[in-house]
Amino acid sequence: MNQNDYRLRAYSAQAKNEQNKSSQDDGEVSVRLSANVEALKKGGLLKVPRKDGTAVSGQPSAVGQGDSVYRRVAKFLLLIGSDQAAEVFKFLPQADVEKIIPEITTIRSVEQDEAAAIFEEFRSLVEIKKENGGEATAFNILEKAFGAGKAGNLMKKVEAQLDAAHPFTYLKEKTTEEILALLKGESAQVSAIVLSYLDPKVAANVINIMEPVLKKDVVVRLAKMQKVSPDVIQAIDKTIQEKASKQIKDDSLHIDGRGALAQILKRMDSGAEQEILDNLQRTDPDLSRDLQQKLFTLDDVVHADDKYLQKKLASMSDKDIAYLIAAKEKDFEQKILSNVSVARASVIMEEQEAAKPMLKKDVEAITNSFVAQLRAAWEKGDLRVFRKDDDEVWVQ
Repeated sequence: MNQNDYRLRAYSAQAKNEQNKSSQDDGEVSVRLSANVEALKKGGLLKVPRKDGTAVSGQPSAVGQGDSVYRRVAKFLLLIGSDQAAEVFKFLPQADVEKIIPEITTIRSVEQDEAAAIFEEFRSLVEIKKENGGEATAFNILEKAFGAGKAGNLMKKVEAQLDAAHPFTYLKEKTTEEILALLKGESAQVSAIVLSYLDPKVAANVINIMEPVLKKDVVVRLAKMQKVSPDVIQAIDKTIQEKASKQIKDDSLHIDGRGALAQILKRMDSGAEQEILDNLQRTDPDLSRDLQQKLFTLDDVVHADDKYLQKKLASMSDKDIAYLIAAKEKDFEQKILSNVSVARASVIMEEQEAAKPMLKKDVEAITNSFVAQLRAAWEKGDLRVFRKDDDEVWVQ
C-alpha cells in the first residue's frame, strides 16, 4: 500500500469520525438555529438577535459586542462588496443610510468568525422572507410538524446531503493560482479528485501551472480514476473548504472603510450619490470633502474643463441634453448651455418644454450615463476638474 492510499484511508476515517461527532452536536445546533430563526422572523435588515435569542433594534448584537445595529449592517455591506452594497442602499430609508455611512468609514477589519456569523444571519433573514419555497419554507413546515429541535436536526442533515452532492462548489469563485495554493501539500490523487469536479477549462489551467513532476502524476491519476467513496470525497471537500476559508480570512482582515464607501457610491445613481454627500456635508463636512475627492459628482461637472465638455456635448442629441439638464441646479444648467452655441441652447430649451412632463427614470438614465463617462475620462486623466486638480501642474 503506497503513501497516497494511506492518505485516502485517513480521509475516510476522518469522515466517519466527523459523522459520529455531528450527531452529538445536533441538539446544540438545532437550539441555536431555532432561536436565530425566531428572532429573524420578527426582525428585518436592522434587527438582529442578541445572545438570548431575542430580536432588538438599535442595540449591540450577539457577535461583536459593543457594535450598534448600524455598524453590523455596515460590516455586512463591506463584506458583500461594492456592487451589491450599492444595490442594498437603494432600498434603505435615508435615515438609516445616514447612520450606516459613518460606520462604514471607520471599519478597519472584520474577524473571520464574525464575518461568518454575519453572513449566516443575513442569509437566514433572506430565506425566512422567501415564503414561496426554499429552505425557509421547508424549515417552517418541519417546525410545525415536529417542533423546532427536530426541524433543526432534519434541516442540518438535508444541508449535509446537498453539500455532499455538490462538493467543491466554493472553488468556482477562486482564481487558478488560488486553487493551486489550496492543493499545495495534497497528494496527486487528492488533487486529481478535486480537479475532476471542476470545470474542465479551469482544471486544465490549474494543471498547466503545476510543477512538471506533479503535473505528470496528476494527469495519470485523472486518467486512471475510478469510483471514489462519498465519505472520502466529503472529507476531502471539508479539508479544502477549511483551507479556502483561511484564504478569505487573509484577504478580508484589512478594510479601507472610506475607500470602500467611495466605491459603493460610485455604483449608485448620481442623484442618490449627491443626496448622500449633501446630507454628509451637514453632519460631517470633513468626511464629505474626503469622499468628494474620490468621487465625480454633478458639482464636478460645473468645474470641468470646457474644451472636453464641448466635445462631449457635440456628440449628444438636443433631446438628450434637454433631459440631462432637467430638474438640475441652475449652475449645472448654465454650465451645460454655456458650452453649446446660443442657437443650439435655444433649441435645447424648446426640446425640454416640448418633452414635459418627463419621466424621472429617463432623466436619471441620461444623467447617470453622462456622469459615468465624464468620471471615466477624469480617472484616465483625459478630463481636468479645476477644483480637484488644482495641485496638478499643467502646460500648454
